[in-house]
Amino acid sequence: MVLDLVLDIGNSKVKGAFFEGRKLVHAFSVSSLPVSKEEFFSHLSGKQIRNTLVSSVHSQAEETIKSCLEQQKIPFIFLDYSKLKLILDVDEPDQLGHDRIANAYGALAHFPINDCIVIDIGTAITADFVAKEGRYVGGMIYLGAALCAKALAEFTDKLPLVSPQKPPSALAKTTQTHLQGGIYYGQLGAIERLIDELRVSAPSPGSVKIIATGGAARPEETSFASDLQELVDLIDPHLTLLGLHEILSEIINKE
Repeated sequence: MVLDLVLDIGNSKVKGAFFEGRKLVHAFSVSSLPVSKEEFFSHLSGKQIRNTLVSSVHSQAEETIKSCLEQQKIPFIFLDYSKLKLILDVDEPDQLGHDRIANAYGALAHFPINDCIVIDIGTAITADFVAKEGRYVGGMIYLGAALCAKALAEFTDKLPLVSPQKPPSALAKTTQTHLQGGIYYGQLGAIERLIDELRVSAPSPGSVKIIATGGAARPEETSFASDLQELVDLIDPHLTLLGLHEILSEIINKE
């Protein structure tokens, strides 16, 4: 089986996916702090890889992954935004995260006739507006749950560091659950407002499709993913990887 590989090197994880044609056949992730070469190699073992596209927002992990691919003699290219069909209608296109560009491609793959808003929930929460004609219009960045928890612990004298999770009740009774409730419902509230503010930018706000992706959109994140469903039309944890494969297909078809 000949496969294509896409890699999304993020701030906390390196996510990858193998595609056979247009079908995602296997997805995986390894820590990027630092990257374990042995663990990364274990996912490549026994695979016949034809093409590889790499997207990166983490320089140190990027160098390690590059070394691994070269060692295994796996052909690869890095994402180059300047050679894509997607129009980046922003003032600093070179500063736009490649994962956000990939998310735009993934959104248009799901909803090719709709304007879309993509909410990516990870270390940071990004909210991006993608116009249906293939144009990235802009967006916003907000801190994720783990950063909220860390900031509250580091910049106060007596508040502890808590694990971000849904508390038993919104009416908290302990310091820990006070923090957890504020972070959990604060994240949902922030996402709802980000969506509302971006939606009004659309020519037809009622037709905009909302897609969520990222770590908190994983099926195993049952509480948050369940509550998130009330705000979005689709949850796709692999949206970035799908978008990277769409980009890889675009590049291959040009050749």
